[in-house]
Amino acid sequence: MPTLSLARLALALALFAGVTAFALSSAGARWDRAVATWVERAAPGPDVPAVGLVFLADPEVVGPGLVLAGAVLLARRDRRGGWKLLWLAAAAAVVSLVAVALKYMIVHPGPPPEFVRQIARPAVTTYSTPYGFPSGHTMRTTLLAGTLLSRLPIASAAIVLAIMASLVYLGDHWATEVFGGLCLGWACVELARGGAARLGLR
Repeated sequence: MPTLSLARLALALALFAGVTAFALSSAGARWDRAVATWVERAAPGPDVPAVGLVFLADPEVVGPGLVLAGAVLLARRDRRGGWKLLWLAAAAAVVSLVAVALKYMIVHPGPPPEFVRQIARPAVTTYSTPYGFPSGHTMRTTLLAGTLLSRLPIASAAIVLAIMASLVYLGDHWATEVFGGLCLGWACVELARGGAARLGLR
């Protein structure tokens, strides 16, 4: 895993600030509606894969999954791999809390009902927030893909983009919200690299 880059961290945060400003503008609102309308033209083909991807990125799935995988590796005496996954589970939890906090601070209402796909979805207990910026699903996915798949950048990017497209397609988030999550998730990747280096988990 690469080490922390202050330049990349600063760039990620600057992009997040720029996306936030755009999202809160009238131009951003128009762009969000245009993107959502365009993406939903693909319906109903992507329904099942989109629901599956978003479900796997839910905090109630990601957290326990990482803890279980870490425990299995520790049981097999892979201490480095096991502790790395447990550390990532903790990092993903922190990322989720940051996303929730920002959704109370940044006034950016999510998509209205007419943009939400009315399809059956797995029943997962989620915490409701008043606004949708930034996307916690995108933040978590970017963090995990950027750390676990750091040596496979194309695969990492494909997974993150698939999650982003799925969230917009299902009407869970506007496009600006997922791009905001991407930028802040990238910042979290950079911080995670620094933390992993300090803990000897690289």
